[in-house]
Amino acid sequence: MKLQLSKKRVIPDAMTAWHEPGPEVDIVVDLKKLPFAPGSIEKLYAFHVLEHFFPSEIVPALASWKECMVRGGKMFLVNDDFEFVARSLLGGDISIGQFNDGFTHPTYFTRDNMITYLNGIGVPDDKIVLWFADVTDEFPKAEHELVVMTNL
Repeated sequence: MKLQLSKKRVIPDAMTAWHEPGPEVDIVVDLKKLPFAPGSIEKLYAFHVLEHFFPSEIVPALASWKECMVRGGKMFLVNDDFEFVARSLLGGDISIGQFNDGFTHPTYFTRDNMITYLNGIGVPDDKIVLWFADVTDEFPKAEHELVVMTNL
């Protein structure tokens, strides 16, 4: 199964799961503890989910997601890239109002701390891929996004 954690459908042939109902949501779930059987998800796409959790909730959520994955499955984590957003704010490309409207979350991610979180659930560095452009044959990457893929 392909599963996307998002309030809108990004991957056309994936089931869309979110924490509340919506027009493009197939199933309502607790995003911090997925209710799927171990080994039932081949690809998981988390679009701007983790940044809404508090730091202490990240590793347990990722561990829950990993438990649902098949061996060799791929997990795509898409979040705001705090380094890019901070440079944009300091460089004047976005205003403090734009930052407050679009980028205020309980947790921020950089490449380094995302890798640290993944290492915390047992994913070794050689199973982590950082995407700097669109994810080929999967989805487009916005300039401000950090896209990390694990090959479990």
